[in-house]
Amino acid sequence: MNKLKRIVCILLTLCFTVALTSCGEKPPQEDTPSGTTENAENKEISVLSLNKEYISDYEWYKDTSAMLVRSEYTDVTLDKAMEKDYPLLAKTLAETSAMRKRTMEDEKDNFIALATDEFESNNEAFSTYVSTLDVQVRRADSVAVSILEDYGKEDSRSFNGLNYDTESGKELGLADVFADTSKIPATVEKEIMSRIGEDKPSGDTAVIEYFKNTPDDSITWTLDYNGVAFYFNPGDIAPTNFGIQVVTVTFAEYPDLFNEKYTIVPDEYVVSLPSSAPFYADITGDKKTEELTVSGNYDEDTKFYHTIGINSETSEFEAEWFSYIEPYFVKTAGGKSYLCVFSVNNEEEGKDFTLSVYNFENGKVKLLTTSKTGLDSKGENIFALPADPSELVSVR
Repeated sequence: MNKLKRIVCILLTLCFTVALTSCGEKPPQEDTPSGTTENAENKEISVLSLNKEYISDYEWYKDTSAMLVRSEYTDVTLDKAMEKDYPLLAKTLAETSAMRKRTMEDEKDNFIALATDEFESNNEAFSTYVSTLDVQVRRADSVAVSILEDYGKEDSRSFNGLNYDTESGKELGLADVFADTSKIPATVEKEIMSRIGEDKPSGDTAVIEYFKNTPDDSITWTLDYNGVAFYFNPGDIAPTNFGIQVVTVTFAEYPDLFNEKYTIVPDEYVVSLPSSAPFYADITGDKKTEELTVSGNYDEDTKFYHTIGINSETSEFEAEWFSYIEPYFVKTAGGKSYLCVFSVNNEEEGKDFTLSVYNFENGKVKLLTTSKTGLDSKGENIFALPADPSELVSVR
């Protein structure tokens, strides 16, 4: 089990336990173009309401100030108001939640035992053991729910995808979503080579070999609103220094590859984005897929963000430092795209929660507005995940 060594700042506790509560005020309103939607079927697709819980636990050595273990993770479940409409999905997500919490608790207990032994052996060289997991919702509608588990967000990372059919609550496999899974390797290779360019992965056949030698249930993927995203950990298909690789096979570019049921999506939606990992979508409205990455620069002493960098294929934007960020990609019914970033700063008078809204008009990243707004509280350390774009970007 990997030990993530880092200096710990207790202020992070507040980022998870107080966590982004609403302070009022919304961004200015914006006119949405009138007209019919592209797909009549989309009117029948509804967005689900899910809740996100923030859990943190800190263990010190006896009565000292030496922190042995820092355990922070999030969890996602279906909102109680929707359990009656989707009982099988609610049951599946509840069972997955219970397993996730049990796993994180077991890891924490194991870390406490290891950390105690190490601290007692050599406390001068000791560094806190850290266990982190962030659960992000990639899709949540009446057709499918997709969740990305992001482990070790601040240092060594790995992803895990969980995809469910909303009606049955059953976990989906690639064969459920793709009409012909044999075409996946070549399609993914084509897409990733178009991103990497001349810097090829580990050999010309690395992607093909990866799919050949990896069981389907060990391949990490999410069923997004615009296609299927595949996630490759460092070293999977490219040298380790290339970092995490993400490839999206879109419905628009490869319509014949998919089971049509899962390609029908709402006209507007919200997607949770992992930090420092690329997201691919039609961001500028030109019917082409672009890349968007939200990254943070950490302070080694405090593990706070100094800045966040927002990068698209045509421009980039840098914002002031934050303690904690949670980015969301928003697509409105009018076809416009936005990036909404919830953040928290530490001010003398207390925590300062902010929602920043950016757009991508004319190929440029632009800050539209900021407001003292956070996620809506649903209970102690539980918050409603953004699902309705109008909650983030006011439209009429």
